[in-house]
Amino acid sequence: MGCAPLVQPRDDSVSNPPRPSSTMCVLHQGESGFEVLMVRRSATARFMAHAWVFPGGVVDQEDHEQAALDSISGLSRPELGPWLAAAFREVVEETGVWLVRFPFVERTDESDVFAAAAARGVEFDATRVAYFANWVTPTVVPKRFDARFFIAAIDHAVTAVPDGRELDAAEFVSPVEALRRAESSEWLVPFPTQRTLHQLAEFPSVDAALDEWRARDVVSIQPRMRVAADGSLEVVMPDEPGFAALTDAGPDPDVLARAAQAAARKGRPIAEVQSDSD
Repeated sequence: MGCAPLVQPRDDSVSNPPRPSSTMCVLHQGESGFEVLMVRRSATARFMAHAWVFPGGVVDQEDHEQAALDSISGLSRPELGPWLAAAFREVVEETGVWLVRFPFVERTDESDVFAAAAARGVEFDATRVAYFANWVTPTVVPKRFDARFFIAAIDHAVTAVPDGRELDAAEFVSPVEALRRAESSEWLVPFPTQRTLHQLAEFPSVDAALDEWRARDVVSIQPRMRVAADGSLEVVMPDEPGFAALTDAGPDPDVLARAAQAAARKGRPIAEVQSDSD
C-alpha cells in the first residue's frame, strides 16, 4: 500500500553496469570506544557532493598490476588483491593515511602511490584488514558500483588530511555519533554507509569487529528500490517483504527527479541519485 514497483526494465536498462570499487573503514580503539574515519565529499565533487562516506573509489587498471600487488604484505586471499590495492591507494590519495605496519600520515605529490610506497620502503599491511561486505548499487541509480568493503585497524588516532579536491573534511567519529548526525540531517550519509555504521555500532571493540567479520562468509547485496506515494525512493533489501515483486529497472530521469524533489521537501537529499557526465 502506498508504494508502486518501478517500471519494467527498458532495453537500455543495463547501460549503467556497476564499476568495481573499494571502500576502507579505518578504525582505531579509544578509551571510550572505537572510532571510524569518515570523509566529506566536496561541493565540487562530480558524484555525491557533500556526502559523508568512508574513503574509497574505483578499482583502476594500476591496481591489477604486479607493482600494486607487490606493495601489499600479508595478503591471504589473492583474489581480493586488486580491490585491496585500490582501497589502500584511495586512503592515501584522499586522506594521506598510509596503512602500513606502522601507520603514518603523509601526503604525496607522486601520482603513483605504489611507486611511492616502494621508494619509501614500506608495504601496505593486509594483516590489519578484514573484508566484510560487497554492495552492488541498485540498477535505478545512474552511477553504480560493485563495492568491496574492508575494515582496517590502526593502533592510534591519526589526523587525516583531505585532498582538498574531492574531499574537504575528514574526522574520526564513533559509529553512534555518525548515525546521530545522519538521522538529524546534520550529515548527508548514503544508505550503504549508514548500514555499515549500524553494523559497526554493534561491536564493543575493533578487535571484536575484526574477529567476527574474518569468520563470516561475504555475500553480495544488491538492493532494489520502489517509489513511495510521495514520489520518494525507498530501498528494499533482498530479505525484506516486497523485494521479489520489484524489478531491476534502469535509470528513469522522471522517477529520479520526483525522488529528488520529494527528498528536498523532507530536507533529506539523496546522495545516491546524483550523477555526472562520465
